[in-house]
Amino acid sequence: MFISYNKVRMHDTDMAGILYFARQFRFAHDAFEDFLESEGYSIDSLFHKSNFIFVIVHAEADYLAPLKVGDKLEVHVSTENLGNSSFGFNYEIYKDQKVLVGKAKTVHVCLERTTRLKMKIPQTIRTQLEKHLENNQIS
Repeated sequence: MFISYNKVRMHDTDMAGILYFARQFRFAHDAFEDFLESEGYSIDSLFHKSNFIFVIVHAEADYLAPLKVGDKLEVHVSTENLGNSSFGFNYEIYKDQKVLVGKAKTVHVCLERTTRLKMKIPQTIRTQLEKHLENNQIS
């Protein structure tokens, strides 16, 4: 599991002053970027210099409790369903003393950068995804 840190900002809230539900995906995507950077990959190098890209083909989220401006967050990230060309990420969003406030999931497919055809996940990336695999879910 990888842990990313974030906080709720004014632009994340709605007129009621609580987190706008769709902003959970910002926290999930920020954590995804933090995960990649922690493994030595910048978004720029992945999307402009490597021969592959990851695209999100499915996303879902559950909003479990309200968040307000200033709440400090921990986003726990784990990999699941690691396949030949796709994988999933699970995100659990916590505030304060480990209060679970939201969950999200994204499913990614690896594509060859220029043709946009599905390709096998490169072994170096696969090895890094396996380190964070939830319950050894290799499909």
